[in-house]
Amino acid sequence: MNSRKFISVFLCSLFVHLPLVANAGQFGLKRIVQIGACGGGALAGVKIGEKIADAEAKRLKLSPEEAKKRTRAFQIGMGLALCGGGAMIAGTSYEKLGKRGREAREKEINAALEDAAPTPHMYTDPENPSLTGTAVAQPAYMADNNKECRVVQDQLGADQAMVKYCRAPGGMWAVET
Repeated sequence: MNSRKFISVFLCSLFVHLPLVANAGQFGLKRIVQIGACGGGALAGVKIGEKIADAEAKRLKLSPEEAKKRTRAFQIGMGLALCGGGAMIAGTSYEKLGKRGREAREKEINAALEDAAPTPHMYTDPENPSLTGTAVAQPAYMADNNKECRVVQDQLGADQAMVKYCRAPGGMWAVET
């Protein structure tokens, strides 16, 4: 993303969110920066999700229809990974997850990444027990950058998110952007 676009997203986020606060003086610079960065993170998540989906479609030789489905899932997944969601998850089941539900989801994604086999890992939002999800890490592969990578498919209700994680030999799993 070029710097002009980032600055535009930051300023738009700032001007949209600032009036929502009753007393802007109490808002604080830290919160303003968080909102701007999150807006930029959500936009970056969409673009990064598209690029990862394209690369995965080529790697897996997917049909255009399957590639299109995965693009949306990668956009949602990267929005969640980079910014906790924002506008990218509006109207999806992920929007309804409470704090403890997000923590349970993250715990099961990490467990799925550590599993050698693509085993389903279930999670439930304690604040909303009707929200149950499943995280499954696809088999690992070696990427061009000499990192071990896995794609996690996360199904929550009717919605799916996908995120690519990679690690250097002996390292920790991290979102690959």
